[in-house]
Order: sequence, then structure tokens, then C-alpha cells
Amino acid sequence: MSLLPRCMYCERHDGGLVAVAEVASGSGPGWSSYACKNCRIEQRLVPLVAQASNSWGGLHHWPEVVPHELVARLADLGDAPQLRPIADRLFPAAAVAASRAVDDRRRGIAAVTAQAAVVSLWAAVAPDGLTPVPDGGP
Repeated sequence: MSLLPRCMYCERHDGGLVAVAEVASGSGPGWSSYACKNCRIEQRLVPLVAQASNSWGGLHHWPEVVPHELVARLADLGDAPQLRPIADRLFPAAAVAASRAVDDRRRGIAAVTAQAAVVSLWAAVAPDGLTPVPDGGP
């Protein structure tokens, strides 16, 4: 057993490993699961410290409302704890927007909220905070 952290997908021990999940253990402190930058992009994984505040530490994937190009740019940020407030808005809104169990008005409001969170994510990856959103973005 190696003590070096490895990517849970490709088993690399380099490549910008970031914790993406926390596994609880009944008899000890548990452990963290890591993913390299390439696997975080391919699997659309949210870093553990950027997950919504109500997360229990499981794997979270960026919702479909977040374009692939943005997922790739977010992976460049590494752990990115500054994304947590945005994730707190994005994940509940994306869930309601995709739900068929809520009325159209609430789904519409949630879709607008999710799109606003995506705009905030674009701003978080902009080097100067003023970079325009690329084609395909909101």
C-alpha cells in the first residue's frame, strides 16, 4: 500500500491532485479520494473544498448547466475554496431547474439563478475579472 495520494480514476500520483471526496470510516478518521486535473475535467468533478456547504463529502459533479470549457478552466484553479459560495447557489438551483416535480414558475426562477451562478463561475476563472464570457456561455 502506497502512502502517496493517487488519482482515484487513473492512479497517477502527479498531475495536480485535488481532494474530491471524503470517505468516512467507522473505526478511524477516514480518508480523502483524489483526482488529477485531467480526470476532474473528464468526470466533471467538484473539488471537496468547493462543494456546497451542505455536502457530506461525497463525489459531486458539475451540473450540465456548466459548460465543458468552464469545467476545464475551473480545474485550473485546483482546490478553489472561493467557489463554495457559488456552489451553494448553483447546486440547489440546478436541481430545481431540472426537476419535473415543481411548477414551471419555480423551475424558471431556478434556471435563471443557475445561469447567474455560471456567470459567477466564469468571473472566478477570469484572470482580470473582466474577461468576456466565451461563445456558448450566458
